Amino acid sequence: MDKLNDVQLVKMQKQIREANQQKYLEACRKRLDTIISTKIKTTFIGSIDVFEKVFGFLWGQGKNVEELSKDELKFYQLFQKARTDILNLGNTQLRGAKTEIANQTISWNRYHTEFKVIGKQEN
Repeated sequence: MDKLNDVQLVKMQKQIREANQQKYLEACRKRLDTIISTKIKTTFIGSIDVFEKVFGFLWGQGKNVEELSKDELKFYQLFQKARTDILNLGNTQLRGAKTEIANQTISWNRYHTEFKVIGKQEN
């Protein structure tokens, strides 16, 4: 009877290890998903911000839409079209990256430090 209990315990231990491994792999996948999402969003939103800082004077950045001249309004509309296209493209790429991540088995190698043991040198 004790052997049966030992077999059951070993089986339970194996199941628990497998469940823990699956949780770990899912946590790794979520971690990578979050990191990649943040980096991709930063790239395309940051690009829009740079574009706005450099060329914002063309559409009277900081003014109300009612205060814009004819030329500024034209540039503002062009900027809004470009901005929308960039956001749509970035979000499409982000969804594609998330799909790729979901299809992978991912394991984070974590941070690892090795200490080298150097033997005592004799003179």
